[in-house]
Order: sequence, then C-alpha cells, then structure tokens
Amino acid sequence: MASLFAHFFSSKAFSNSFLTKSWPVSKEWKESSLLSTPLLGIDLELTSLQTDVAKITSIAWLEAKAQSINMDSAQYSLVRTSGDLAQSPVIHGLTAKDLAQGEHVSVLVKQLESYSKTHIWVLHNAALDMQVLHKVATSLKLPESYILTLDTMLLELYLLNKAQAPVKQNALTLEECRQRYQLPSAPNHNALDDALASLTLAFAQLHAIDAKGVATIGDLLQSKAFRVFRVGIEGKRNVGKR
Repeated sequence: MASLFAHFFSSKAFSNSFLTKSWPVSKEWKESSLLSTPLLGIDLELTSLQTDVAKITSIAWLEAKAQSINMDSAQYSLVRTSGDLAQSPVIHGLTAKDLAQGEHVSVLVKQLESYSKTHIWVLHNAALDMQVLHKVATSLKLPESYILTLDTMLLELYLLNKAQAPVKQNALTLEECRQRYQLPSAPNHNALDDALASLTLAFAQLHAIDAKGVATIGDLLQSKAFRVFRVGIEGKRNVGKR
C-alpha cells in the first residue's frame, strides 16, 4: 500500500476529522534522540483504499534502532478475511483460501499494541494504514493508544520543498523516493517488503538530515512527518509511560 501517493491527497476514503485531528507529541518523545529511539517499520495490505470498507489481508512489521534493523524481529501474517477481496488476489497474490487460514485480526492488533509506547512507527503514507487500524481497534472495543508515527512520504515532501525541487506526479511513491537515495528497487505488494523498504528509506532520509546523529525528534517536528495518531476507543484508556 505504500506506493499510493496520489490517493492520499485526492480520495474521499479519508475522513476529514481523522486527517485534521492532531494530538500533541509528548515532551519525552520530543527530547528523545532520533538515533537511539526504537523504530517499528510497519505495513498493511488492504482490499480497498476506501477505508470505510477496507479489510486487512496481511500485516508485517520489524524493529530497528540506530540505523540497524533486527531481522529476527520480522513478523509477517496473513489476516483471516472473507467476503469481497476486490483486486487483492491479483495485486497481492492472496486468495480466499490463503486468507481463510490467516490469523484473526484481533490477535495481531493486540500484538502491535505492545509497541505503541516504546517505538516510533515508520510508514509510507501513514494516514491510510493508521485509519484502518483505528477502525479495526474501535470495532474490537480496544482501549485508546496514542502512537507516534514517522511518515517517510511526508518527510520526503518536506525535503523536496526545502530543496525547492519540483514535486512531480508520482514523485512521492516509495519506489521513487528510494531511487533518490540510490537504494535498490524493492518488490511491491508484499507487506514485509514494504515495511523493510520504508525503514531503509527512513534511514537514508534521516542520515541526509542529521548525518552526525545528534538530532532529537523535537528538532524535526517542523517537517510535519511526525504525527501522533489515536487508535482505539476514546476515553477507554490504555495507560502507558509516554
């Protein structure tokens, strides 16, 4: 899902309230070193870009820190899904038979919850996946969590604007962004590949901004690439340290 840049700006799939609502970044996060803060690369594959009807077909994530990825932490799971799969069998190669054997989404969302207070979640086009996760968590009546994300798409937009470079059509797809840093081509339409590709892109972007590794999260808030999303039922607290 990470390459779908144009849809981010033009689709009615996103509710205005979700896109415009912003929660503050905590003082503890602001003062955290970018180099030493744990990251979680994450990606969802969906049946639709219309988030009100989208179903998750697969989820993947892996941990990183200090420009190093812990491949032993990699998690890829099919999600048990039925009904209309739209173009998923064609785009992602996942059939109804495959997905019938998948994990229940509640198991995976609860596993992800353990990273909500300890890691910055790294995604390419974060609003899409986070809105779907919020919808799922709400349907499962899970308590609210506040998750700090780094959107590599928005960080690249910030860097292009800062350099006064033109932003052409498709300039912010995951593949196009990676090419600017001479990163190898990454396979599309696999959640783990996209999660890994987003993480390595983030490494390149952050190195371009802060080669000495001294910046804090607060130093980069002006980029608009760091954003806190609420996932789960408002008022039903999941209390944590951040």
